[in-house]
Amino acid sequence: MRLVVCDDHRLLLEALGLALREHGHEVVALVSSPEDAVEAARFHRPEVVLLDVNFPGGSSLTAISEIREASPATRIVMLSAAADHAVVGRAIAEGASGYVGKEKPIAEIIEKLTQAVNGHVAVDAGLLQQALRTRKPSDDPLWALQFLTDREWEVMRCIMEGLTTEQMAETLGVQRSTARTHVQNLLTKLGVHSRLQAAALMAAHGSVETWPAHMR
Repeated sequence: MRLVVCDDHRLLLEALGLALREHGHEVVALVSSPEDAVEAARFHRPEVVLLDVNFPGGSSLTAISEIREASPATRIVMLSAAADHAVVGRAIAEGASGYVGKEKPIAEIIEKLTQAVNGHVAVDAGLLQQALRTRKPSDDPLWALQFLTDREWEVMRCIMEGLTTEQMAETLGVQRSTARTHVQNLLTKLGVHSRLQAAALMAAHGSVETWPAHMR
């Protein structure tokens, strides 16, 4: 995968770049500020930007939307020394695809980057659940939709069409047990307890624009 890595600690930045290259990935730029990350994304159009959260001038969270505007196909994975669920929630809300700790081994960092590139929300399950709980449903009933993977959106469509578990499994090309797991993951993220509640939530608050562009 093609990457831009951004961190203000030069030794860590170079070590990450070296490790990623040794694992067969193409690091097209190593930059030390969010502003440079935006420009690198615009110039190189990488598959993913690995972006440190904290910089001397403040948080890099405001740069997420700028990177997405500069290179819409680029995924963004936040890198941080602290597992702060509030920061995770805001990063995902701004458009990041993942969040990984600096203390994690390179194999786990690469796993998160790969998940993000493949269209998944690359956040540890426990941290994601904490992030979801920091938001009240009354603030935005559909806020949790941004955490859904493409597969979970497909499950949502099956639910909206009233498919049974068996029909859903056939439609998705998976085992019934896998379909049930996808449904449970979807319900957990939405904070509801049944398929009926999930369908009602979408019917009451959703619209065509609610769905990802490639699934409308």
